[in-house]
Amino acid sequence: MPVYVSLIKFTQQGISTMKQQGIARSAAVQRNIDSMGGRLLDAYYCLGDYDVVAILEFPNNRTAMKAAVLNSSLGHIKITTMPAVTRGEWREMLHEMWPAKSVKNKRK
Repeated sequence: MPVYVSLIKFTQQGISTMKQQGIARSAAVQRNIDSMGGRLLDAYYCLGDYDVVAILEFPNNRTAMKAAVLNSSLGHIKITTMPAVTRGEWREMLHEMWPAKSVKNKRK
């Protein structure tokens, strides 16, 4: 399944209600992902510009977008989701685009 990276920020509402609702909302986000046929591979809680970085799988872009809208509609988070490819997939694409250059670079 395609992989997606979601950059997540807590809203002011999300922060102010974290103590009372944080765990329940986290479970609701997980249920929403599962209900869309997605899978949360991992989530990292961060310092800095984003509060959470989530690595997910979804069947396609449309489903990933639906999940982001559904979870954002809960009101406690803002989500930016991007499709991602592995390093191996990236290298394969480069070889497909410039096969001759790839051969030359291997010889050096």
